[in-house]
Amino acid sequence: ELSLPSGCHITLVGVGSISPRCGSFTEERSASTHPVRWSCDGLRIGKGSGSTVWEPGRRRKGEMSAAFNPKRSEELNLTAMLAKQWETDTKHLMTGQQGIDKMKEILTADGTMPFDERSVPPEWQDALLLRFWVGFKKNCANAAEAFKKMLEWRKENSINDIRDKILGGLKPEQFPRYEQLRRFYPLLKTGFDKNGCPINITLTGLIDPAKLVQTATTEEIRMYIVYEMEYKLVQLCKLTQETGIVYRALEVHDLKGLGMHHLATGPIALLRKIVSEVSSNYVELADKVLLLNVPYATVVRSVLKQVVPSRSQHKLAVMGGVEDYCHLLTEHADRDQYHECLFGGALPEGLEDSGEDDINKWSSVNVPARDKKVLKEEVPEGKTFLWSVCPASQDVGLELVFVPGAKGGKAVSLFESSERVASLQRGSHKAAEDGAVVITFDNTYSYINSKTVQYTFEVHDLREERG
Repeated sequence: ELSLPSGCHITLVGVGSISPRCGSFTEERSASTHPVRWSCDGLRIGKGSGSTVWEPGRRRKGEMSAAFNPKRSEELNLTAMLAKQWETDTKHLMTGQQGIDKMKEILTADGTMPFDERSVPPEWQDALLLRFWVGFKKNCANAAEAFKKMLEWRKENSINDIRDKILGGLKPEQFPRYEQLRRFYPLLKTGFDKNGCPINITLTGLIDPAKLVQTATTEEIRMYIVYEMEYKLVQLCKLTQETGIVYRALEVHDLKGLGMHHLATGPIALLRKIVSEVSSNYVELADKVLLLNVPYATVVRSVLKQVVPSRSQHKLAVMGGVEDYCHLLTEHADRDQYHECLFGGALPEGLEDSGEDDINKWSSVNVPARDKKVLKEEVPEGKTFLWSVCPASQDVGLELVFVPGAKGGKAVSLFESSERVASLQRGSHKAAEDGAVVITFDNTYSYINSKTVQYTFEVHDLREERG
């Protein structure tokens, strides 16, 4: 049973039984019986079994309060956190210093310490270890193992080269393919809250997973997120070094525009995989996650799993429309520290009207079920063949081979995946001799569904163009 303030609106989905106990109310129904929208005046609603209800401003179990904590910077003081007695995952008490000392002992025993100073600068070391210890529920063994895997991941993916660029002054708008990707995955860095925590805004309702995978390759999307996370980590570590406070970011997710297209299975699975991989190596960077313009709780949780790491989902604070959250945002930070789009203003430049997508200008081919389509593009000696291929919805087999024109020439495989492709793929090939690129779209494995594939092929003399 729940109480609602006068003037509140509530949407109930899949309701079992509703019985008003007191007060007056009006009811609005769509053509179907659900959902029902109630305008309430002092209404108490009894929920039937199986009910799913979301109430603006009512905190669910496990959710964080949206209220501003003016003492947060004191609580995040590194010296205080190291001296504090924490309850571990086994219900024992341990200071933060004891926790990171135990991690160091484990990491020294397995040869991980001493650290590569590009990955773990000495002046950042204790704060980085503490983030992992806290993030992994004060379990020293798990935190140490995760820290070790993070260092291995950084080495395998040359993340320190990215850090060097950021420390050298690289700005977010200079990140690879930033302008193309921000249209369908908008991330904003605005100002600071009243505790000095950086404010990061994700326009989650404008994220378009399907268009994202049409605009960039999986690796390009992955690196976009890596660059963003590394930038955030560097910013927070530099602040900690300067102030002695283990700063975390105030994360704001604006869900305005959220729709069923956010549940597209293929693109969402890809995005989930990328976010899961990257976030496991960037731990305890978020202090609080404010959710604005929240529609349906069940849909919201499905979408947020793609963009909010599971470790941070207990930090969620759910709010309704601008009239519900305006005063809360300004409690956290002055209004000019946010983007005006959160208060009903215009979207950031470049997001108002993204125009016709380039992919809409590409050629397309339909591949029937249990069949293949083969295309051929002539490429003269010395010229470069540029190609981009993207399935419109479902996956398809893809193979590209360069076949020399002269007899006896050796064919060159340009692309052949052991798995079918469901997102944008692109590449290039400079012909050492006259020949042709043969492109095969394979749908022989599908007994029912035909597949539409969009593509663009170009042949250029890149030497002349550079000149």
